[in-house]
Amino acid sequence: MVDNGFRHWDITRIYARPFGTNLGSQKALEKAGFILEARLSKTFFKNGEYMDELIYAVRRPL
Repeated sequence: MVDNGFRHWDITRIYARPFGTNLGSQKALEKAGFILEARLSKTFFKNGEYMDELIYAVRRPL
């Protein structure tokens, strides 16, 4: 899907924002070529607790 997005649309960056506790999503994103750009501490409140937000991104190849 990443390759398709870059091929068909005029975009330079695709990003995803998984919860910090979602290790499966983090590994899948890294396997797809995404790089961790930021960890925002305790930005979400879910099920009675604060959770970190991660920002992963991949950029269009030059």
